[in-house]
Amino acid sequence: MEADSIPKTIAQASQQMRSGLLTSKTLVKHYLEGIQKLNPTLNAFITVMEQESLETATKLDFERSNGQERGVMHGIPIAIKDNIDTAGVKTTVGSQLFSELTSQRWRDRIPLSDSVIVQKLKAAGAVILGKTNLSEFAADLSGNNLFYGHTCNVWNRNHSSGGSSSGSATAIAAHLCLAGIGTDTGGSIRVPASWSGVVGLRPTHGLLSNDGIFPRTPSFDTVGFLTNCVEDIAILLDAVLLPISTNFKQLYPLPTNINGLKLGIISNYTFRGIEEEVALAIYKAISIFKQLGAEIVTINSPFLVEEFDQVTYSTIALYEFHQVLQAEYATNPNIFGAKVQSDLSKGVKISCHSYKKAKEKWERCFLQRQKLFQQVDILVTPTTPMVAPLINVDAKIYQLNRRFMLPFSFLGLPAISLPCGRSSQGLPIGLQLVGNSYTEALILRVAFTFQLATTFSEGSLL
Repeated sequence: MEADSIPKTIAQASQQMRSGLLTSKTLVKHYLEGIQKLNPTLNAFITVMEQESLETATKLDFERSNGQERGVMHGIPIAIKDNIDTAGVKTTVGSQLFSELTSQRWRDRIPLSDSVIVQKLKAAGAVILGKTNLSEFAADLSGNNLFYGHTCNVWNRNHSSGGSSSGSATAIAAHLCLAGIGTDTGGSIRVPASWSGVVGLRPTHGLLSNDGIFPRTPSFDTVGFLTNCVEDIAILLDAVLLPISTNFKQLYPLPTNINGLKLGIISNYTFRGIEEEVALAIYKAISIFKQLGAEIVTINSPFLVEEFDQVTYSTIALYEFHQVLQAEYATNPNIFGAKVQSDLSKGVKISCHSYKKAKEKWERCFLQRQKLFQQVDILVTPTTPMVAPLINVDAKIYQLNRRFMLPFSFLGLPAISLPCGRSSQGLPIGLQLVGNSYTEALILRVAFTFQLATTFSEGSLL
């Protein structure tokens, strides 16, 4: 296929396949060729499922030719983060623990069944191209991996792609698939979306099943999506939610009217301590929202500015992470990379009593969700306070980039990152929109309206 004829979105590809201009097998072949060419440099994929994806595409094309249409996702090639189980295909979680076969408990790590999210996507007609790279055990926002190699940023390969869903974001930014499935505990979808110039949604905690996904911190973990555009996020949510939820209304196609909606800027928070170019991009985005009819409201939030207790978050996160890997850590701690070793060494010191106290405090904080949205419909922040740093920057820099994400992960709120500009170096800048629980439809509506009002090209705003 000619490069300029390749559909850039799920919606476009679905329309072309329905009209007979394109087949799933042709599209899959195109992406496999791209992966073969670019993956040695970008390192977005750990496992490429060439034979399986071609066989699935052929089957789906046959179904379509016989009038069997599964929906918008029918024949769409996607990539799956390698901490999400896929039947018969190795799921490494980015760790040598499984490749070294040191534990009978995890021997081979080839799941016998698909995770729930993969089951639903397959049922909707998705074609899985492969398993994408990630930080070991999804424990690092850098996108670096000692065992499987670092994932490169498409826009500048000396800079971080963001993590831990690094491979999924890079695969989307490099146009090696039409959607990437990731996970987000404290920013692992939103950071790579921001730094790679793509769209990434962390849904409300509990909206989507985590069954069959290797746990990081169950209290905060959620599966989510990375795509080239907001509209495709809506298509993916429809595909996995509509068959089972009677309360869920179809999202696609998305409405575009945000007139009268109240978007909140948090005093002493939204613009505090961020790079100048990031601030300018967010100011410009706010101006666009005003032009589109939204009302911009400045609110005070003691919780976000002063009260959010990162110690409580970390106590829960590190204790739960250690519970998952305590046997392996006790037997052979050196099997893990430095970041995972550090997290586990902290987790082992947290008592059950301290964990229970932290959980009690966490549950009391849920009242803050309503307070945040008493005056506004959506909160607006940068996704990260800076553009993608150099790959080998000090690890503390990566931790600083979680501050616009951790409080909302802590409260289980849905949030989307979408491109809103570029730095003078050409690196993407991300805008984060946060809504109250189960307001994915509203978040996507606001994000889609913004996207349509800007020049959207090649997965980023120019």
